[in-house]
Amino acid sequence: MPSAELERWNAKYALLTTPDAISPDVWLTSQLAHVPPGRALEFACGLGHNAIWLAQQGWQVDAVDISPTGLQHAAELAGRVGASVQWIAADLMDSNPAPASYDLALVFRFLDRDRLPGLIESALRTGGLLYYETFTVAHLQRPASRMKNPDFALQPGELPRLFPHCEPVSYAECSLSDRDVARLEARRLPR
Repeated sequence: MPSAELERWNAKYALLTTPDAISPDVWLTSQLAHVPPGRALEFACGLGHNAIWLAQQGWQVDAVDISPTGLQHAAELAGRVGASVQWIAADLMDSNPAPASYDLALVFRFLDRDRLPGLIESALRTGGLLYYETFTVAHLQRPASRMKNPDFALQPGELPRLFPHCEPVSYAECSLSDRDVARLEARRLPR
């Protein structure tokens, strides 16, 4: 992302105070309740709620976000709750996770069709799990939606097609109380 994106996200996070408690995604926590911990990678982790929850469950977590300011909040919260996460301030264009080294990859509320699918499929070990949730074009129609650019929203059925080397375990497009999203759980196919 250009430096304007970095500045925008830093400015957004600079207005926030560090949360007092984590609030991981409910879908993620329910899906992973019985999955044994391993090594996890989260892209666009923001304030780190999912990464911190994973670390509390015994996962070894690498969490990537463009905003050092957001990651400062995340690290402070992780310290408060005793969770150990490797925070990585990086643009996707600069991210190169080690190939076939993660048991789990996750992305929530972020979309980069060009680079992210390849990074994830490369980083996952054979059989590794992907959990991805992001906005659909239906979300653009919500009166309260601040999202206006359709480039950041998925078309119907698009998300599984972005990951040709992952087999969908489950896929749904959901209209939730506060957002319209696509949710993909997939498993990395053998190389």
